[in-house]
Amino acid sequence: MKYSGLAAAVWLLASSAYAQEASAPRPSINQPRDWAQTLRDDAQAVHAALIDSHPGAHDTLNPDFRKQVDAGLARALQRADQTTDAGGWWWALREYIASFNDGHVSIMMKDQGFQFQTRWPGFLTRFIGDDQRVAATREGDTSVPPLGARLIDCDGVPADELAARRIGQFRGRWFLKAMHVRLGSWLFQDAQNPWIASPTTCRFQVDGSPRDYALEWQVGDDELNDQLSRLQPAAGDFGVKNLQDGGFWISTPSFDGSPQGTSYPKLTAVLEGMQAEQATLRTAPYVVLDLRNNGGGSSHWSRQMANILWGEPWLEVHKMKSSDGVDWRASKANWSALDAFAADLRGAQANPEVLGYLDTMVRGMRTAQEAGEIYWREDLGIERETADAVVTDPVQQVAGKVYVLTDSMCASACLDAVDVWKAAGATQIGRETAADTVYMDTRLEDLPSGLVQMAVPMKVYRGRGRGNNVPHQPQHVLPVEIMDDAALQGAVRELQGN
Repeated sequence: MKYSGLAAAVWLLASSAYAQEASAPRPSINQPRDWAQTLRDDAQAVHAALIDSHPGAHDTLNPDFRKQVDAGLARALQRADQTTDAGGWWWALREYIASFNDGHVSIMMKDQGFQFQTRWPGFLTRFIGDDQRVAATREGDTSVPPLGARLIDCDGVPADELAARRIGQFRGRWFLKAMHVRLGSWLFQDAQNPWIASPTTCRFQVDGSPRDYALEWQVGDDELNDQLSRLQPAAGDFGVKNLQDGGFWISTPSFDGSPQGTSYPKLTAVLEGMQAEQATLRTAPYVVLDLRNNGGGSSHWSRQMANILWGEPWLEVHKMKSSDGVDWRASKANWSALDAFAADLRGAQANPEVLGYLDTMVRGMRTAQEAGEIYWREDLGIERETADAVVTDPVQQVAGKVYVLTDSMCASACLDAVDVWKAAGATQIGRETAADTVYMDTRLEDLPSGLVQMAVPMKVYRGRGRGNNVPHQPQHVLPVEIMDDAALQGAVRELQGN
């Protein structure tokens, strides 16, 4: 097994361990404090962690990264001069993090149950293609735009620019359609963000004509929560289903690799089900690998699924270029985090191969750091691995079509799955995925406020086959609701008939 294949599984467990640690007693956001100074302290800590441990800080292939680290800090310190409450602190910090346009550079509240008081004008919008349309309204309220109305502008600001200001500036990666789909409902929510003004008048296209609406912002109640819940797609379940027409539908809405997680036994059951049905899967008219709602986890699962379906010889010949190499940022904070996690795993009698991998990582990074080196280059062992594994002209074991179904939630290890499955011959259907940068494998670090943890990437791929922040595009965009199982099955049957 190659080391890089273990990395995602190992570090997912490390993140889980940190999350459990974060459940210990901690400072409360409701306690009085100097929020301006809190912002200064946390922003400076973000800057220090990135310079010390992020591989981009010294990456000659990304010379603008260091400039962004400095510019983001300057902006946050400028915000601090006007910060008077927790909302000012939080959203200025989020703006700093969002400026990196990297889902792996993130912050999270340690108190996961905390929410800022949220206001809304009695309706919510979401993106339908490039349009922002009303998707939810307060029941019985005729003063708000009707369902389906298309937003034109607010206070003279065009709809697309308004969304970039109110959402993208504080969430990042707004150039991705996936972020529009995920976060579009935030356009008409105000969660105590003092850095953006709430619109007062908006113009919508209703029944073919523009119509102005004065917005009355009110504190959200149970109805707002209910409407938001309706806009969130159901998670779906795991399973291997043999359909009436002989096709197979294999659903994996998560690749969470933690043995303590709820997904682990379900993913294990999927693998067992695929193994039991291997012969039938390979002769089926089609197989759908359903990744809807899958935000990632460990690439271990998708690789095993591919092995069962196509076989290792086929995958070795038909594979996407992974990368030319992996450089780990050789900082004490990085290798110390891995070392602490390895110690925890030893106590739990973990897999010796995983422990050996971690020991190699810690030793290599520590030696490099003590020698004053910026990076430690991981030995991917590619030649050693493939010397005996590659088979010339392997037999195609799969007789029918294989489809990989994606939506906007697909990120991290879900993207890795699409990489492997498409290279093996699968056809992507559904919706465009999210995307990730070449900076990966995070550790968590507490910020000085004690209220927030920050995720810091530790490694960088060199020459990765999938580009930096490049999403996967479906070959067939299915013209049905992405969470409608029956409609999707019908759309796949139509594809089979073409």
